[in-house]
Amino acid sequence: MIDSETTVAPNNSHSGYLGWILRVVSVVACVAVATVVASLTLGPPFARAWAQWVARHLGGDFETGVVVGFVTGLIGIAVTLFAALMSSLAWRRRGGPAFSLGIGAIALLAVLPGAVNLSIAVGAAGSGVRAAGRILDVDGPAFRGAWVAGSVAGLSLYMVGALLSGRSLRSAFGPVRQVVSPPPGVVGGTNALAIVALVLGIFGGVLAIPVGHVSLNQIRRSGESGRVLAVAGLVLGYLSLVVIVGVVLVAVPAAFR
Repeated sequence: MIDSETTVAPNNSHSGYLGWILRVVSVVACVAVATVVASLTLGPPFARAWAQWVARHLGGDFETGVVVGFVTGLIGIAVTLFAALMSSLAWRRRGGPAFSLGIGAIALLAVLPGAVNLSIAVGAAGSGVRAAGRILDVDGPAFRGAWVAGSVAGLSLYMVGALLSGRSLRSAFGPVRQVVSPPPGVVGGTNALAIVALVLGIFGGVLAIPVGHVSLNQIRRSGESGRVLAVAGLVLGYLSLVVIVGVVLVAVPAAFR
């Protein structure tokens, strides 16, 4: 008979929910500190090269600057915060340190462009940063302001998503309490749709949403593993949906100006 893992039952008490709120907010504080430190250290030497790269792709177009700036800020902040939250949850899970370090590395990589953008957006000291600001003002109009707006939207998405899906996130990424056997007649293994949901989340965007929900329903009924994969696919799918809605809300009014 094949064993399967059972995660810790979520704490539904008032104090448990307050503890979850504290974790969610603590992740924001830690990421904010990391972003500021990276901004002060990486902003001056890399700001000008980053601004030139962005400007070459924007081509001085105002609408493109708005869309690219907003999407860059939203995805960068949301991915960083969700990855950092999952990393903090997974550390105490059986076999979790390796997964935690891996997803923490993703959070670190995602924060680097935001750190350079932050130094340019606030006009940090240094001739390179000031030159980068002038380059974006001329060849990437509206990019800086749109990036700030997208970052605020990404923070809001993280707070709402993390607070509403706290039980699912803790169940999927939290520590394992015990090992139990699946019901008689149930074949163990990883749910196939969970793998499909993750792949679609990475490459197929919103297509991961229906597949992920179907996978979670199958896992609840069969006792198969793969819940983490399905939830990760769902998170990526919903992030893609928010990005699409944001692009439409920004690009459509701009097209009719």
